[in-house]
Amino acid sequence: MSVPLAVVAADSQLSLEENRKRTDQRLKRPRVYEKIQAFFRDMADGVISPILRLKTNKSLCNLQCQHCCEEPYMERDLIARTGKPDPRRQMDLADYADLSRQADEYGIFRFVLTGGEAMLDKNFEPLVAALNPDRHLIILDTNGWHFDEKKVNWFASLGGYKAQISLDSYYEAEHDAFRNRKGSYKKAMRSIEATKREGMELLISTCIVKGRVFSREFQELVDFCDANEIPLYVTLAKPVGSAREHDEWICTKEDVDRLKELEDRHNVFTHMTPSYGMPGRCITVKGINTINHDGEVVPCPYMDLSIGNLNDLPLAEILGRGMRNKWLGPYRDECIIGEHPEFIKFHNDVVSKHLDTNPLLPVPYEDGFGLTGQI
Repeated sequence: MSVPLAVVAADSQLSLEENRKRTDQRLKRPRVYEKIQAFFRDMADGVISPILRLKTNKSLCNLQCQHCCEEPYMERDLIARTGKPDPRRQMDLADYADLSRQADEYGIFRFVLTGGEAMLDKNFEPLVAALNPDRHLIILDTNGWHFDEKKVNWFASLGGYKAQISLDSYYEAEHDAFRNRKGSYKKAMRSIEATKREGMELLISTCIVKGRVFSREFQELVDFCDANEIPLYVTLAKPVGSAREHDEWICTKEDVDRLKELEDRHNVFTHMTPSYGMPGRCITVKGINTINHDGEVVPCPYMDLSIGNLNDLPLAEILGRGMRNKWLGPYRDECIIGEHPEFIKFHNDVVSKHLDTNPLLPVPYEDGFGLTGQI
């Protein structure tokens, strides 16, 4: 789908802050502005424009977080399990430039660079250029270790739009223990302050486990974000990756209900917060997709099943396939990988069977979502 270059008036129902951002985009990135405006028309027609998360550099990371859903994708984990490096071909700069072109034609306007730790990618600068920051918002998802003031200014000079910095406890000792590296809290706080000074868009992301939303620590984090006018993005620990053996971390309905209360009173949101006019809360395919370093497209950051590979099919066909899938296409109020027992069983059974004979994730389409009865 190609979005026509047409100027659309700002929405009078938007907040002053959102209108400010859109005015800024209209002046600095007119193509981004037009895609944002077109997004709402397209939603009414059933057309999606998801965020694309890019996991580059074989998910290389300098930390080893207890809750990490990416650990099974990291080459260090593969070597520990098999003694061999990842044999798959990585996407190169030409592939990312072609992805940028396809995304632009489709109407997608946001890329999130993640990992692992995206700042460890030696091709970071040419990668940002290949993604074309004049036509897309480039967002960095980082643990902050390498994101000091010099790197913040550098990212801004490349056309970077926003930094998403992880802070998994407002208390230093807890954060460092959760991330398995002393000093990670100070590095994260330093990068938050540097991003604020630069004037770049900023949000803090944090992962909660069962009961944390009721703690004094979490309320202090919420208060810190309120005082500094920083949005707080909350993810819920899922039974995947490093957390697969920690059922005691999985949040309850009481945790989710408490989060909803906080959303009403504070600048707190989750991947399940209704947004962008979407009629449901689950954002599989519709709101976000992850592209692995080998071109596999996964419809949710917490799933290990692919809906297609960019080496085999165009992006538009892969997203269309995802929307036609019985699990992924319907708009849902529940998180399908966190709250839908039938799907969780299907997902985990397929992943376990796959790993019996193949150590590489995600599971290819034909061995998971493409199985008879799952389309």
